Amino acid sequence: MSWNDYIENKLVNVVDSNNHKLVNVLAHAMIVGNQDGAVWAATQNFGLRNEPVDVTLDDGTVKKETVNELFNIADAFCNNGDTKKLGGIRINKEKFYMTNFDNERKVMYLKKSGGGGCIALTGKAYIIGVFETSKKMKRDDTEENQNPGYCNKVVEELQAYFLSIGY
Repeated sequence: MSWNDYIENKLVNVVDSNNHKLVNVLAHAMIVGNQDGAVWAATQNFGLRNEPVDVTLDDGTVKKETVNELFNIADAFCNNGDTKKLGGIRINKEKFYMTNFDNERKVMYLKKSGGGGCIALTGKAYIIGVFETSKKMKRDDTEENQNPGYCNKVVEELQAYFLSIGY
């Protein structure tokens, strides 16, 4: 299986353990090396950026700062989900807020305006999934909005598989 197949068949579109076909579970997904930041696979037009963004400082002023999204994610994993880096947790130039961090399982749960995400760390990679509540997913023949439950489930299941094969 190629890295792109993992994105397409294990994160975005999935057949779950109860044999339900899930389509468009995530709006975006990515697998990126946690050592070098190399993108192994990602949905179209989705990535971790290293570019200037508007950052709101503690005093309420807004300043243009270069934010390395990968470094900020790595910093958050090293600090129990709390990055000390300017700009906070951002993915694809969008600001996310931590809702929960599971240090034992190395999983970060995030929210943003209109959706959220999940980032799981393995020995060699970050697995990133993002959902948008305005987008529809299908479960068998039923439509529902993309949601954190399915986002977390597919990201965590791929993390468990990667860990089981040494990734």
